[in-house]
Amino acid sequence: MHWKNWLKLIGAALLVWILISVDWQQATQSLLKLNSTYLMGYVLCFAAMMLVRILRLQVALSRLGYSISFRDCYVAILEPAFMGIVTPGRMGEFTRVGYIHANGVPLQEAVSVVIVERLIDIGVLLIFSVVGMTYIFAPIPYQFSSELVLMLGLLLIFGVIRGYDFLIFYLQKYGGWIMLWEPVFLARHRQAMAISFHGAMNRAAMPIFLLGLVCIALNFGQVYLLAMAFGFEADYWMVIFAYAAATLVSLLPISVGGLGTRETTYIMIMAGEGISKESALLFSLLDGLIFGILMLLVLLIPVWVCRILPRYFGLEKMK
Repeated sequence: MHWKNWLKLIGAALLVWILISVDWQQATQSLLKLNSTYLMGYVLCFAAMMLVRILRLQVALSRLGYSISFRDCYVAILEPAFMGIVTPGRMGEFTRVGYIHANGVPLQEAVSVVIVERLIDIGVLLIFSVVGMTYIFAPIPYQFSSELVLMLGLLLIFGVIRGYDFLIFYLQKYGGWIMLWEPVFLARHRQAMAISFHGAMNRAAMPIFLLGLVCIALNFGQVYLLAMAFGFEADYWMVIFAYAAATLVSLLPISVGGLGTRETTYIMIMAGEGISKESALLFSLLDGLIFGILMLLVLLIPVWVCRILPRYFGLEKMK
């Protein structure tokens, strides 16, 4: 087995240890006490977040000169998101490139748009995670600095996007040594990828960034409403920042889909707020896995029905 596959066993081992050590009777009681009103708000926030992501992709592609219908963007966002949850290798990003390319976007530009989206989303998540760590672990008199960290971090991303041409000029002039670590794929397609990535950064990165902030705000809304559904007596900013940190940790290649690492992060941070291990585990599994799968399934039912039974609905097959 390759060493990278061995690393993924770390998350599995953590998850098994957590599942063995929790009191499932207490966990069941916590689950039965969930407030249905707040859960409905959680569902609405999730649907709004997916709508913004669909519109973001449509706007980004239109800025590159491609008119892709809402329906096609709907499929290109939701099906890859579903595959990203249920497949061990997080195949969602790869399939998203395929959907975009199938709708007339050249492969290099489809890859570039997805990479720009991913880089910006990870950058914003990293900033909120740093803000969260500052808020959680800094002494109380210095917790105000979390606001400064947030402002400076977002300004940094904004500056990189706006000054991309200037940054690339200096990298080309003084950063030739970076090419020593260039992947073979990029070396073979450097010119085409450079042109398409340059176009995506100049024309599509800013709306991706701004709408990405709306998405993460809705994500935080989901977390807040789920915490209210559990009835946590805690600092809700702490819970929200625990989400940011857990989501970032789940991206590390030491687990399958973040399972194990995400739950461990939640448990460690929430313990400081007096939240039980059982509640933290359920919170993580519901938000990071169960609700995501269920809601994506519901949103994808019309797509699959129209694909399988188009003649009964008078609709053409979706691509």
